[in-house]
Amino acid sequence: MSKIVDFQHHYVPGALVEKFEGGGSPSQRVGAGQTKANLNRFLSDAQQQVADMDEAGIDTSVLSCLLSWDAPLEDCRVTNDAFAELQARYPGRFAGLAHVPTPLGADSLAELDRAVDELGLPGVTITSQVGGDPLDSPSLWDFYGWASRRQVPVFVHPAMPPTGYRWIVDHDLDRIIGRELDLALQTTRLIAGGVLDRFPDLLLVIAHFGGGIAALKERLAAKAYRFNPSMPRRFEEYFDQLYFDMSGFEGGVGALRCALTGIRPDRLVFATDYPQDFTGSATDTGKGPGAIRGYVSTIRSLDLEPDAVEGMLGRTAARLLHLPE
Repeated sequence: MSKIVDFQHHYVPGALVEKFEGGGSPSQRVGAGQTKANLNRFLSDAQQQVADMDEAGIDTSVLSCLLSWDAPLEDCRVTNDAFAELQARYPGRFAGLAHVPTPLGADSLAELDRAVDELGLPGVTITSQVGGDPLDSPSLWDFYGWASRRQVPVFVHPAMPPTGYRWIVDHDLDRIIGRELDLALQTTRLIAGGVLDRFPDLLLVIAHFGGGIAALKERLAAKAYRFNPSMPRRFEEYFDQLYFDMSGFEGGVGALRCALTGIRPDRLVFATDYPQDFTGSATDTGKGPGAIRGYVSTIRSLDLEPDAVEGMLGRTAARLLHLPE
């Protein structure tokens, strides 16, 4: 069997935790009382994370940092250096995704070169809104061009928090449903806005099953003629160029089965959102790292060919990130 690769695993360097409110606050709040992220002790404890990976049966975790998606260059460099150090300290257990400052200008591209070429990070990550811009904004063309030429995969995490939605500010709805709404919207904009025509070799991995976009895929495909009457290809062809991670629903069987009604298995990569999901460190529903084994078992029990299951659990992610099998 292939290694199991967790495509969404969060780590925050201790230096950044100390920077934000002295590391003493359980959450970082931004805007009008909106919560950006719940900070917890697991986020910066690499030894505990490896122990939890062992308990969960995870071979390799792909690292991203909750505090570095909209951070200044200094913080991004701290994060990228920390990821490279973890890759060296725990060979084969971690693969870091480069973080870069927004807007995605010359400094960002220079940091990408450093992170990939000098530090050996195998991918890069952005959010579903970049500096307040949607994913089809021309402000991202240079970034997409770099990632496309280099064949470096781009992991798209939900915006923290998404903006432009008046009615999701209350009741923590921006995190509960707003992030998923924005992921589905931005995934659609990638197609409607012509990004995949301009950059046909771009490798994009959208978090959380694309916000559950499979449930909307039939409607989107049927109405895609409204995007642009002269779209060169069918909606489904563009959609099948994208990859989606399997986190955000804490292993929910309904979400998984729904995703498979619209997303090909070879376009899915296993993910957990550790430690924000499963552990109970940031939610009230966590059942512990051992529950990740249950999620893996659920995937293995699907009525799919063994090669498809192994691809979902690790092979596809390893290929995208050029990791050893």
